[in-house]
Amino acid sequence: MATRTPVTPLYVIAGAGDLAVEKFRAVSEDVTARFAQLDQQKLQATLQTELTKRQVELSKRLEALAADAKTVPAKLRELPAVAQAGLTTVLGQAEETYEDLAARGEEIVGRIRSQKASEDLAAQAKTTVSKAKATRTTARKTADTAARNVKATTTSARKTTKTAAKAAGDAAAKVGD
Repeated sequence: MATRTPVTPLYVIAGAGDLAVEKFRAVSEDVTARFAQLDQQKLQATLQTELTKRQVELSKRLEALAADAKTVPAKLRELPAVAQAGLTTVLGQAEETYEDLAARGEEIVGRIRSQKASEDLAAQAKTTVSKAKATRTTARKTADTAARNVKATTTSARKTTKTAAKAAGDAAAKVGD
């Protein structure tokens, strides 16, 4: 059993997608080949024969179903044990399928990661992150410098205002003399 990691569900999804694509391609090819080989008259005759067979089978099944209906109470009593056994089997199969899909997904993600385009994209992302950090640092330094300049200008203006007020007071005192 493989070790589960936080990315295991991602691998399961990637593996399931890859499996679905593989199965779809196989079915598509099979359907296309069968469709090309169809003979309409032969198909109609075959369908008529099959319809007749199915009607006979259906009659037999209805008779058997009526007979089986009498045994339903006994089967219902056995149902919990049968359901438990089936559930255990299904859970085991689900676990196995999950592990298989995770392994398949891990493989496909590994292949994608090692492709040149993926490596180039990762390198571009690192470069972009570096540039963003540099821009952030520059912006922070610029903001710090601007804050210091505003503070210095405010202090200078305050001192100039004090000096002007004192000069105006002194001038007013001399005018009044």
